[in-house]
Amino acid sequence: MTRYTTTRYKKDLPAGLIVWVGLCALLMGASARPAQGQGGGPIQSEVSVFGAGASTEALPFWLGANQFGQFGRSGTPLGARLAARRPFSGAKGGLDYAVGVGVVGRASANSTLHVQELYGQLRYGPLQLTAGWKKQVIGRVDTARSLGGITRSENATPLPKVRVSTPGYVPVPGTNGFLGVKGYLAHGWMGEGRVVRNAFLHEKYGYLRLLPPEWPVTLHAGLIHHAFWGGTPTEAVAGQEAGAFRDGLRQFGRVFFALRGSDEVGPDHMGNYDFSVDVSAGPVAAQVYRQFFFEDKAGLWFRNVWDGLWGVSLRRPGGPALVEAVLYEHFRFIRQNAKYAEGQRAGSDRNFSHSLYRSGWTHRGRTLGLPLVTPPAGTPGVPDGRPGIANSLVVAHHVAVEGTAWPGLSYRLTGTYSENSGSTSLCSDPECTDLLDDRFSRTGQWSLLVEVFGRVPGTDQLSYDLGVAVDTGDFRKESVGVRVGLTWRRLQDPLGR
Repeated sequence: MTRYTTTRYKKDLPAGLIVWVGLCALLMGASARPAQGQGGGPIQSEVSVFGAGASTEALPFWLGANQFGQFGRSGTPLGARLAARRPFSGAKGGLDYAVGVGVVGRASANSTLHVQELYGQLRYGPLQLTAGWKKQVIGRVDTARSLGGITRSENATPLPKVRVSTPGYVPVPGTNGFLGVKGYLAHGWMGEGRVVRNAFLHEKYGYLRLLPPEWPVTLHAGLIHHAFWGGTPTEAVAGQEAGAFRDGLRQFGRVFFALRGSDEVGPDHMGNYDFSVDVSAGPVAAQVYRQFFFEDKAGLWFRNVWDGLWGVSLRRPGGPALVEAVLYEHFRFIRQNAKYAEGQRAGSDRNFSHSLYRSGWTHRGRTLGLPLVTPPAGTPGVPDGRPGIANSLVVAHHVAVEGTAWPGLSYRLTGTYSENSGSTSLCSDPECTDLLDDRFSRTGQWSLLVEVFGRVPGTDQLSYDLGVAVDTGDFRKESVGVRVGLTWRRLQDPLGR
C-alpha cells in the first residue's frame, strides 16, 4: 500500500547549511549601503532569521497558523528566509513585468528546505498573467489581522498556478466610475503525495463594485469558485466512479461551469459568496464583510445561510496611534447542509473534504483555507500521518487590536475562542481506505497571541518581531510558545532613481 505524506518537500540537510547563508547575509546587510548598478527596475531583497519553540511538542496555534507554511508544527529552533522581488514599475501603458523568489530553510531534528515563492508576472493594460508559486489570499477580508478568507488564506505554502486576472478593479466603460469589475481565473497542480495524485486545481472569481472608489461608501459583491478535478486515483478510491477523474478540454469546460450529472460524485467543487461594504468616515475607515460558504447546489441557494464568515474592521489611517486598528470576526462551520427537520446531525457536507478527493483542501500538511479547519497533523488526538480533514465542525469568535505603543514599537493582540466538534471525513489510516465519522461534543479552546515589532534602534533596514502565544482549553494541550525574528530589507534601484 502507498503511504501519503504531507511533508514531501523535506530534505536531509545539515542545520548549519540551511541557516548559514541567512545569518551571513543578515550580518553583512545590516551594515551595507545601497549599491548602484545597471539594469531594470527597483529590486527589493529580504533576509530573515527566525526561531520558535514551545512548552509542548506542538507550537501554540497562532505561532504557526497563517504564515504561508514558514514554521513547522513542532517548532523551529532556527530558520532563515531569503527573498528578492522586482515589483511592477507602475508605469502606465505598455508591457510591465514583475518577478520574485523566496526560499525557507528550517534547522531542527528534521531539517527542511523549500521554495515558498517563485513567480513571474506580465501586465498589459487591464490584464495580468502570473505563473509559479506566489502568496495569495482570496476574499475581501482584513488580511493583516483576519482569520483569513474561508477558501484561501495565508495558512499554507503557495501552490503552483498559472493565472489571469485584472490588477484590481477595472472601471466599466460609460459608467463614470460608478461600476467596477475585477476577475481571476487560475489553473493549478496539486502534486503527487495525495489520495488522488496530480489532481488539477481550478479557481476563479468575479467581483462587482458599486459607487466610485473615492466616495465615502462603496459596495462589493463577489462569487468565488474552486474545484479539484482530473488526477490519478490510488487504490483507496480507484474504480469507485467511472469517469470521475477525467481530464481534457471537454472536462475543463464541465468543471468551469460546475456541470455534473445527478449520479456523479466528482469533481470536488466549493466556493463562497463574498459581500462587503467599505466606509470612510472622517478619521476612521471601516470594512464590513460576509462570506457565505457552499459545497453544493443547496449551499448555492443559501441553505447553510448561517455558515460562513462575518467581519467588522475599523482602521485609523492617519498615522501612528495607540490604537490603529480593531477587528472582530465570527466564523461558523456547523450546519454543513444537515437537514435538522429530519433529525440529521451537523456536518453532512464534509466541508473541505470529499469522498473521492480524500486529501481534502490541504497542502503540505496545512489547510488551504481558514486555519481553524485542521488536517490530522493539526488536530489533537489524531495520528498526523493521515491525509484529509480531521476537524471541520467549528464555530469561533476572533478579535485583533493593533497600534503603536511608542515611536518605533508597534504591537498586535490576537485572541480567538473556538468550539470544535471533529469531522465526518476522518481518514481511517495513512492510505485513507475509508472515511470515518469522528464527530464529538463541542470542545472549547482559547488561542492568544501578543506580538511586538519595529526597527532596531540606529538602523534603517533592520527590523525585529517577537510573539508570545498561549493555548488553553480542552481541545489542544495547554501550551506557551515564543517566536522571534530579525529581518533585513533593502530596496535597490539599479538606475539610481
